[in-house]
Amino acid sequence: MNGVTTYEKTFVPFLGAHPPLMESVTIASSGAARDLMAGTVLAVVTASGKLKELAPGASDGSQTPTHILAEDCSVPASGDLVAVAYTHCEALDRGLVWPQGITAPQKAAAIAALRDAGIFVTLNQPA
Repeated sequence: MNGVTTYEKTFVPFLGAHPPLMESVTIASSGAARDLMAGTVLAVVTASGKLKELAPGASDGSQTPTHILAEDCSVPASGDLVAVAYTHCEALDRGLVWPQGITAPQKAAAIAALRDAGIFVTLNQPA
């Protein structure tokens, strides 16, 4: 197929037993097409109100996580994407997609911010 990229992944459950709440969200284009996996930790960019992947070192709002992506999706190079994200749930850390290179203190701060947003991250659950 032309223009279709395939990749293999291992599904790791990332929701606990608490009933989740979801909403439609707009994921901002970044100028480059990218694939996001369900479980990706997202944050709201203050100026646009659109979501993007958590960026702990940023200062545009994307440093504070607020959502977890509920579905795999492909964000186009130009144009935003509407997707579904969790706004309230119990999330299992072992299945969440964190930014590459996130430090332990940044992750602890992100988990605290998710808790403030209504997403409770459970650590060290057996597979």
